[in-house]
Amino acid sequence: MGCPKCGGTGFVDRGGVLEICSCRYEGVNLQKYLNIPPRFVEAEFENYVPVSPSQKVAFEACLHYAHTFEPKEGKGLSLVGPPQMGKTHLVVAILKTIYREKRIRGLFFDTKDLLYKLQSYANTEKYHKLMNLLLNAPLLVLDDLGSERLSDWRIEVLSYIISHRYNFLKSTLITTNYPLLKQSEEEVARALEERLSPAVVGKIHQMNEVLYLMQS
Repeated sequence: MGCPKCGGTGFVDRGGVLEICSCRYEGVNLQKYLNIPPRFVEAEFENYVPVSPSQKVAFEACLHYAHTFEPKEGKGLSLVGPPQMGKTHLVVAILKTIYREKRIRGLFFDTKDLLYKLQSYANTEKYHKLMNLLLNAPLLVLDDLGSERLSDWRIEVLSYIISHRYNFLKSTLITTNYPLLKQSEEEVARALEERLSPAVVGKIHQMNEVLYLMQS
């Protein structure tokens, strides 16, 4: 039996404008569709519990970002702070909320795992398919960026991805566990430059608002 809203066509006529019917999204496995790790499949804004003042500020900023997201603006967020502050939880909640409210598909990647895959896929069709997703997804999460010193090849690949997304107004969400006891964006930039290139960090800070999550 066809959908009562669209009659099985998948589209609804809204005064002469065709919109995708909600039935086309029902039953979507968000974990697979958004590439969310199993550990964070239950992460939602509703079950995030901010404790410190900076966590509360970051929570409100992430919630606002998700509800007001405009893909053509190319704006993103960088969540900075030590482990166990809920940074990954928040970016996953953003991905889910934006998909549910705006039907915009974002993709989650652990940066270390992503770079390993790209290197292992080099000179294959898998490399080009994955790179196309990384360059053109309207919303991309790079989780745990800068957690290790990178080879020149990996820095070059990251620089290419971030530069392309910067130039074409593609929004990027970044988390970093780099142990920062910093108070300014300039200090954060210098710390990240120890692991990444100044060019990469410069574009990130032009693209993204920085949110600090600290224990106190």
